Amino acid sequence: MKTTQGWLSLLACLLAASACPAWAQDEDTPSDLDEPFVDPLAGKLQPAPMPGSEPAAEEGVPSFDTDKFQLTWGGRVQTDLRFRVIGKRMGSYYTRPEAPYGPFEAPTGVSRNENTFKLKLDAVYGRFGAKLDMDFVYLGMPDKVNGVEDLSERGKVDPFYLQAHAAYIEATDLFFDGLDLRVGQQLVQWGMADQFNPTNNLNSADMEDILLFGEQMANLMVKLDYSPLDSLTLSGVLVPIYKPALLPRTGPLALAASDRMPMSETRLRHRLIFEKALGSDLAGYETVVATASPILPDTSFENMQAGGRIGLSTDWIDAALSYYYGRNDFPVPMRNYTVQDATIICDPDNGADCISGRLMTEVSLTYPRQHVFGLNAAGEIPLDWMVDQLGGIGWRLELGVYLPEKIRMELSQAEITLAGQVQPAGEYDYDGDGQPGGPRPTVVDDQPFVKWTLGLDYSFGRWVYLNLMWVHGMVDEFGAGDFFSEGWNVRQSGLMEGTEGEILPCLLANAREVCGERMAHEVFRPKIGDYLAVVIDTKFLEDRGLFRLFFMWDLSGYYESFYDEAQGKRVQKYLSLFGDGFSAILYPELDYNFGNGLELSVGALFQFGKDYTKFGDPAAGGSLVWTRARYSW
Repeated sequence: MKTTQGWLSLLACLLAASACPAWAQDEDTPSDLDEPFVDPLAGKLQPAPMPGSEPAAEEGVPSFDTDKFQLTWGGRVQTDLRFRVIGKRMGSYYTRPEAPYGPFEAPTGVSRNENTFKLKLDAVYGRFGAKLDMDFVYLGMPDKVNGVEDLSERGKVDPFYLQAHAAYIEATDLFFDGLDLRVGQQLVQWGMADQFNPTNNLNSADMEDILLFGEQMANLMVKLDYSPLDSLTLSGVLVPIYKPALLPRTGPLALAASDRMPMSETRLRHRLIFEKALGSDLAGYETVVATASPILPDTSFENMQAGGRIGLSTDWIDAALSYYYGRNDFPVPMRNYTVQDATIICDPDNGADCISGRLMTEVSLTYPRQHVFGLNAAGEIPLDWMVDQLGGIGWRLELGVYLPEKIRMELSQAEITLAGQVQPAGEYDYDGDGQPGGPRPTVVDDQPFVKWTLGLDYSFGRWVYLNLMWVHGMVDEFGAGDFFSEGWNVRQSGLMEGTEGEILPCLLANAREVCGERMAHEVFRPKIGDYLAVVIDTKFLEDRGLFRLFFMWDLSGYYESFYDEAQGKRVQKYLSLFGDGFSAILYPELDYNFGNGLELSVGALFQFGKDYTKFGDPAAGGSLVWTRARYSW
């Protein structure tokens, strides 16, 4: 039988994985120890600390003080169900590249069925912190399925995506008081106006959900702030990688609008309109957009974006000056290449309606560089000097001065044969002198232009809030052209009604440029539009209920351009804001908060106007009704 000391030695040698004495290997053969016993765990096992006592930190090893660490989290589950009540379509049976499958269309019916899980985490430890704001979105509607093989692709049958609104780390008072650093996926929004922010250029627009107009996408940034005074802040931001705007899901409908000529040169545009009709009416060839390929800037040092801001905050005004260098969010065409497709295509619904072929245009898009100088200011006009209970009228001004890069467009083609006439491959004859080439047309001029938002808001007690805004230039509008300087966007073009039979006689008697001037018809508007926006919020049932009414009216003005035989020249006709030039949005919304995190909403988005107008454009998606349920914690 082993002694107590023997059992302890055996246990110690097993725990220490050391060589055991010989007696431990053979129980029947006891052995004497050659050396005194030394406990191998001596000094390695410490007694449990007494309550309230803390072990001393080793020198050079950082300690973690749990009292200084704070972790807060929250989130929500949200479901959105939307119905398109007025559908939109553009083009004809031959318009889409995969013809004859029909025109581009945003049909009536269910337009969106999304379920979103949002998670927000904020961690702070002393002067350092981190933030995560992530959405997991289950789309709830199958993606486009092109074949049986796609039915085994979960991403197509049951699609979903992740979106990071924030994923960054930050440090306050980094090297000295007032110096803050933030690095990671983030939003930097310097604008002070509501929703319409011409100085918010560091983040690209998120237009995917039309009900969230004014949203922007987070991007990887390095942001440095310094506050030498409580009222003064200096900021600098570096954006290493360019990210383009996210377009609406109905945006591809715009590809059917091949008549919206983007070049500024009027005579060239009219000649192209005539030649397009010439190919259609005499040769039976229709011009369509086969592809539109954005060319993103590469990730070079040259294409990094940067911005700076000086902000001042006082008791009576908040103001800031800013500067941004980078690129516009939305692409513009820089190259058209046309090939001939001699396949005869007939309307599936009317076999007698056929075309001889198509002129397939491959469009390359670019993102123009820009410098933007910004001014932001906000304050309040006091009214208590009249009546104490009146409060004050809030005001906001946000102005951006844009200096754009000049973009010219190259038009070229493969060899094309129309009506027995061969047009050789090469670049287009821009100046009409019979030789290919010449000065390429301008899509974006380098002339400076401005955008602004001027707003007034007032609260009638605690129940009613009113906000009025004059918006000069929407986020997708770019280039000089308003009441300061001339510049137009063509919204619709073609031959004047009743002139189809004059195509060949005019061509035999005149140059194509003359025929274009006399026969082309256009509808256009300024490149930078003007809008009146009105927001009325009404609260009820002890602030649990909210009824919001948003109205926006396009005041830009639309014009017809055509040749007047009586005057012997081209003229412009103004289209009334209450008639053919009317374009508006009406957005009613009703929300009710049941408490404990549950909120239900219902609303509608009505878009009015003809197809060539801003809000009547089919690419805007048509009119919707929607419901939303949200639970937050």
